Amino acid sequence: MTFTDPLIGKQLANFRIERVLGRGGMAQVYYGQDIKLQRPVAIKVIDARYRDNPQYARRFVTEARAVARWRHENIIQIYYADDQDGLYYYVMEYIDGPDLASVLNAYATRGEKLPPAEVLRIGKAIASALDYAHKHGIIHRDVKPSNVFLSKDGRVVLGDFGLALDVNQGSSGEAFGSPHYISPEQARRSTDATPLSDLYSLGVILYEMLTGVVPFDDLSPTSVALQHLTQEPPPPRSLNPQLNAATEAVLLKALSKNPQERYPSGAALMEALEQALAQPASTQEHILPLPPLPAAVLGGKTRPVTRKILPATSPPKRRRGPLYLFLLLLALFALLFFGNLQRQGGFPALFPFLAPSPTPTPTWTSLPTATASPSPSMTASQTASPTATHTLTPRPSATLTASATSTSAATTTSTPSLTLTSTTLPSATSITATPTPATAPPSTPATPATPTTTPPFPNLKRMWLYYDEYGFYIYNASPDNRSISPIAFERLDGSNRFGGFLWAEFYATLHPGRCMRIEIQKNPGNYLNPPLCRNYYLSTRSITRDSDLIFWTAQPNNDRFRVLWQNQEVGLCTIADGFCEVFIP
Repeated sequence: MTFTDPLIGKQLANFRIERVLGRGGMAQVYYGQDIKLQRPVAIKVIDARYRDNPQYARRFVTEARAVARWRHENIIQIYYADDQDGLYYYVMEYIDGPDLASVLNAYATRGEKLPPAEVLRIGKAIASALDYAHKHGIIHRDVKPSNVFLSKDGRVVLGDFGLALDVNQGSSGEAFGSPHYISPEQARRSTDATPLSDLYSLGVILYEMLTGVVPFDDLSPTSVALQHLTQEPPPPRSLNPQLNAATEAVLLKALSKNPQERYPSGAALMEALEQALAQPASTQEHILPLPPLPAAVLGGKTRPVTRKILPATSPPKRRRGPLYLFLLLLALFALLFFGNLQRQGGFPALFPFLAPSPTPTPTWTSLPTATASPSPSMTASQTASPTATHTLTPRPSATLTASATSTSAATTTSTPSLTLTSTTLPSATSITATPTPATAPPSTPATPATPTTTPPFPNLKRMWLYYDEYGFYIYNASPDNRSISPIAFERLDGSNRFGGFLWAEFYATLHPGRCMRIEIQKNPGNYLNPPLCRNYYLSTRSITRDSDLIFWTAQPNNDRFRVLWQNQEVGLCTIADGFCEVFIP
């Protein structure tokens, strides 16, 4: 089944739409060509759900026309705005380069943080763009890394003014913004947003660039917004001890709950941060060192000692310096000897009673078939069709019984030709998944290592899907960023459908090694929460049990769902398996 976006190939004024760049909750962005000037452009078209709202549609175009008059190096240039055949759209320059969210993810994957010089370069550009917009009476309201673009020519560009607010026109009260970067006052009510709200969002970005994480995170977007309202951010030096106290003070001031306590402008914020970063970093107060060695040991010299002159009647005292020095050196030698012995595993050899008992490591050898819930419960001495092998970290909700051998077999329906292995723990006991009743809390598949499945085409990107009765999780197993908006899932009968643009409302890009999820509210047990997601989700949708967005749960005569990419089917998944691997362009 193949579908083509009806706007592909359509021409709006002088601009021809060629392909999808991304889909959000309120608009779609396309790559196109200016057929007169022969240059690439990005075309943003308002989503069909808002085309019947004349007030929103008119403001969409009006605000775009206002921004089109601006000329600023760090603000995306808008060329044109209009409506045609019921389509409201505007045309802007096409930025050839990654967004800041992708760059931050690449650093996080390597366990690194942006260099301070790069933090200042990017931060100054965003601050300059915001100050310029604020002077023209516009509040951005959605400042976040995925809206900051780093072009290949070195420019830092702030884009997506689609949620911008003209302070002279006011707001209709929608809670715009991304939860991880939203200001407290904007989280409370959109009409409370001010230019200082944008500067709060910039402060969150600076915090993330310098510490590697956002100050507030939680399973639900609502909880994140509440944390912005009620909780103080973790001290930045608790996350990055290399930061000095001055830098921490600047970041915490930028994230003040009271807008009047923040910096009055982006320029003031960045000037304070530059001065703070220029001060020497001090990590000694965060690291508890071992007691220092005597100077005689370090430099071959004795420390000057102030001697007390004793009365003539006092008996003479012996100098104990050599004895103390001998005992200290002996203690150091013992610490080094036994420490080295421990690292080499020598303690068990000398003292057998200290040898640790072997820890059995269960392995998941199949993805089972279940009628009501695809969640497996691990039971020893059972095997299934050996089509997939996982290393499973036991959870409290699973019952594990060690067994030296596996003797019985069960035939199941499973994802073909997928072998997943792990070398995290020494292999011990082999166990197999068997279905559990729908009321049992779901077990969690372990983090897959390097699978042996070969993609059907080299340019396709691997995605792993995990699901049970109460949750659906997507994991990017490829090395590349993927826009999440073009993906969709639906039941075979078309009754229920979930579009990736619903995730993109909170986070538009699925980074390598990261997850997004859908979870059904009021789960009586534990959510699946695959370990490979590390309990960190770029975007979460929480839905009710009767939602028509639920496509992955078992129903009579509806045992599979399809995976779509730009409305073209790219995969077909069996609901009972609880796992599915798909490849997308």
